[in-house]
Amino acid sequence: MTMSTEQSINTAESAEHPVEDAHLPEPREATGLVATRQIRESFWRRWGARLLPYALVICLMILFSALSPAFLTPDNLLNILRASSVLMVLALSSTIVILSGSIDLSVGAVAALTGTLAVIMTAAGNPGLIWLALPIGLVCGLVNGVLVAYAKLPSFLTTLGTLFIFDGLALRLTGGAAVFMDHPLLDGLVNGADVLGIPNVIWWAVLALIVMSVIAYRTPFGRHIYAIGGNERVARLSGLPVSRTKLWMFGLSGLVAGIGGLMLIGQGGGSSPGMGGPFLLNAIAAVVMGGTALSGGSGGPLRTVIGVLTLGIVTNGMTLTQVDPNYQTVIFGVIVLFAVLVTVRRSETGVVK
Repeated sequence: MTMSTEQSINTAESAEHPVEDAHLPEPREATGLVATRQIRESFWRRWGARLLPYALVICLMILFSALSPAFLTPDNLLNILRASSVLMVLALSSTIVILSGSIDLSVGAVAALTGTLAVIMTAAGNPGLIWLALPIGLVCGLVNGVLVAYAKLPSFLTTLGTLFIFDGLALRLTGGAAVFMDHPLLDGLVNGADVLGIPNVIWWAVLALIVMSVIAYRTPFGRHIYAIGGNERVARLSGLPVSRTKLWMFGLSGLVAGIGGLMLIGQGGGSSPGMGGPFLLNAIAAVVMGGTALSGGSGGPLRTVIGVLTLGIVTNGMTLTQVDPNYQTVIFGVIVLFAVLVTVRRSETGVVK
């Protein structure tokens, strides 16, 4: 069909001035919309992603409360905290290393070795030497630190190697069998009368959280760790003592893992083969699920709390709801993947490896 002359003119005018035919906001109105969108995006970026881990914990609590009336009771909530206490301490030990962009796979093995040595010293009639578990943990961490900071070895492979060494030493010392001890002081400090209605072992985790938070957020040492995690090359060019910081960072990780070892033997009344094994991946998973970036420079001890609680709630909830043990590991893995999906703050990490 052929258009008339008038229609052709109108079409040409419309094509030449397309904006005049559209209903578009005035410049001031458009600027306002852009500003509003930026504010919303800024709010979401700052608070939305930050609140996602907390929202996940609340959703899990609602889910398991609906499935089991026994879940949301004070006794069960204390059970979750009590069962998560050792994981909390070992996850804090991992957090301080991951913040720098490195990783420490040996925290569970350090806890097992220090706990085993403490039990052996007690069984040999030297109960006062049980506290040597702490400097032994520090030494184990410093070994990792020397290899990573000064020998320039990758932290993943270094701590994987020391994991086998520490685990092997613990097995050799015990002969692969459980070793029991009787240490009334440690037993009282871990399993004794509750303080303010809260089991003692939970207070150990709270104290560790406070100390590690102060170190990470309020000290020059903590700021150096964040700077190294943000960009190690820039931190080195800026004059920060990168190697020394990494050395003592691994030392601190080993020291805190030693505390976890004392908690383990205090709860179990002795040492058992491979008692640190279950914490190897759970500690790292808790750190990542809390929102601390594996690439370093973002996150911190307070976020690790959420990751630990998520794992504790999932484990406890599946037990209460009598999920088939054959499927618990599968469901646990799916929930961990989902938790990482919603809690990893990609805007802060920049690069996800």
